[in-house]
Amino acid sequence: MEYGENGRESSINGSDMTPEKAQAIGLRLGSMFETVAVGIDTSPSSPLMRSALESGITAAGADVLDSGIASVPVLCYAYGGRCDCIVSIGSPDSYGTVSEITIYRPDGSRIPAESIWDDAENGAPDLPPYNEIGCITADDTANGKYIRGMAGEDLKSGGFVILDCGCGSTSLCAPHALSETGADVISLNAHVGDRRPPRSPGIRKADLANISDFVNASTGSIGLAYNGDGTKVALMDESGKFVTGEELLALMLKYIKPKTAVVPFDSPEVVEDAFWEPGLDISMWPSGTENRRIIRVDNSVEAVVAAVRDNNADFAGMNDGTFIFPRRSLCPDAIYASAVISCLAGQRSIRNILEDLPPYYNMSAKVKFSGNMEVFGKNFIERITDYDIKEISIGDGWKVVMNEGIYFVKQDPDDQKALRINAESRDKVYLVSMLDQATDIIKSCG
Repeated sequence: MEYGENGRESSINGSDMTPEKAQAIGLRLGSMFETVAVGIDTSPSSPLMRSALESGITAAGADVLDSGIASVPVLCYAYGGRCDCIVSIGSPDSYGTVSEITIYRPDGSRIPAESIWDDAENGAPDLPPYNEIGCITADDTANGKYIRGMAGEDLKSGGFVILDCGCGSTSLCAPHALSETGADVISLNAHVGDRRPPRSPGIRKADLANISDFVNASTGSIGLAYNGDGTKVALMDESGKFVTGEELLALMLKYIKPKTAVVPFDSPEVVEDAFWEPGLDISMWPSGTENRRIIRVDNSVEAVVAAVRDNNADFAGMNDGTFIFPRRSLCPDAIYASAVISCLAGQRSIRNILEDLPPYYNMSAKVKFSGNMEVFGKNFIERITDYDIKEISIGDGWKVVMNEGIYFVKQDPDDQKALRINAESRDKVYLVSMLDQATDIIKSCG
């Protein structure tokens, strides 16, 4: 089983995947769904695993729509209304060694891999007669449907983009899709071959090194790069500077101005400020966004998607370049996110927007605590209401939003008998006062 950053299962592991296991998973899927869409990435092992998986699906009586090479957001967008289940086969974690399997519902949300895998290990389901087995239909329309859908969006770019597809499945869609918005695109590593497996799932500063020279040489251009399956995007501004995930989330919030946004619980103040935009006249917000809400959840795709559903949110973003646009799908979509970014860059310099952000000062403190965390939490919530706070959120600790800053309280990862306070503010004096107040409150709750 493959686990994400927070221990949640995200896909059926590639490290010990075999054709036999892929076939067993296919048998289970074929017994649960009537029509299954299957797409692969550019990893060398993906075609083999696809054959095994599809043999299991059809043997169980279900039909397969085989899209060939297509990124995850493309699959979810193209087949969301046509299939009962969507499967992506790829290995962004292991650079092409053994492909893993990720399963999605028609709305783009993930089906927990553990449930499918456990069922598959319980043995093969009852199979239909040979004359009732499913069929496999080759369907090469997914990328084209996504591109046409992008052309129908109200996105007008005009920006200059250096795009690095990382030799992944986005190569067949993203350059054309961004061009449909009006972006002037120069694409790198936008080819499919067996010599270069796709990029890993995370996007780091080092992954943009290949395009920094091109960005610097092309005045006014920005750099964009995708991970292997098209679910994360990274940005380089016009000066060739890497934009952090938190800054990128802030840029998206400032540009989109969603009515209800879902963000990670531990997002810094730059994200909070970007959503609320202190001092901005409410009349400048889009119609219908007067009563805005920000929902803070644990830092996992599963938690974010659940919050989007529960709160009917119109946007969700994480601090690692993951963005969800619920109107299109609940699947993270780096291609659409990059189109939004290119539109923003076409209107105003990304570098100038980032330079206009106020400086955020940070301080931390450690408070000894060896009591019961549940009791502390109840006492803290009761105590904090006596103070002038804007909002408090509970996740992996407590996040307190004040008028001029925020602070987090959580168990110190290096000392189980202590609590750590991390505070942020644009005002140094306010920061010191806020941290002192937080320390006093926590000591009184012990």
